[in-house]
Amino acid sequence: MTAPAHTATDARPEGAEDTEEDAPSHWRRLAPPAVVAVLLLGWSNLVLPALPADPVLKALFNLGGVAAMVTVARLLGLTWADLGIGRGTWGAGLRWGGAAIAVAVLGYGAVLVAAPELLENPQLAGASPGALLLRGLVLIPLGTVLAEELAFRGVLQGHSVRSLSARVALSVTAVAFGLWHLTVAMGPSAVPLPPTLQWTSALTVLAVTVVGGLALGWLRHRTGSVLAPIGLHLGTNAVGLVAAGVALAH
Repeated sequence: MTAPAHTATDARPEGAEDTEEDAPSHWRRLAPPAVVAVLLLGWSNLVLPALPADPVLKALFNLGGVAAMVTVARLLGLTWADLGIGRGTWGAGLRWGGAAIAVAVLGYGAVLVAAPELLENPQLAGASPGALLLRGLVLIPLGTVLAEELAFRGVLQGHSVRSLSARVALSVTAVAFGLWHLTVAMGPSAVPLPPTLQWTSALTVLAVTVVGGLALGWLRHRTGSVLAPIGLHLGTNAVGLVAAGVALAH
């Protein structure tokens, strides 16, 4: 991995070394990412399921929650570059993110032409075109993609790389991202399954989400920008939903 450039500078005189009193303890350095991870998992698996089943309300809650997280992270000393939204990272983020969206559009387009039945989703049956557009163009991009990327690849990964190696920070963020989807993984599936297969299905969803988190985290690390994983996330979620809606309509 190629580590992105950091903008923060060390104010200590050259040659100075940390003493035991000056250097933060191991647990003190681990506290911020641990607290962020616990808050995120509590938010996803306790707070959001307790809200009314209104996707607009949940999207607003996600946006409000991540705005508060970013604000607290800034007050705790993280820079915009630490959060992956520094101005110097925009170019690389847009290039990689745009390429990810383009690949998703081409991939889903090819499936629509060759085998549209693979994209049919019974859970979308009966949804109006307007409802699908609202989800695909507003709720998913803002309430899901933007909120999750700022929370995980921005705040959590930004905190983690301060106290962990890049590989460990990426892995921790990916596992937390998988567990963020625990309630969804354990929820009812579109097709009734026996208990054994339900657990298998849930574990598969979690495993796939962790792998996806690794890919998103690598893009964040590679470019230094959350715009790159936002592009990939949009490609898989928003473009995928639009493609599934088109397949269902035909």
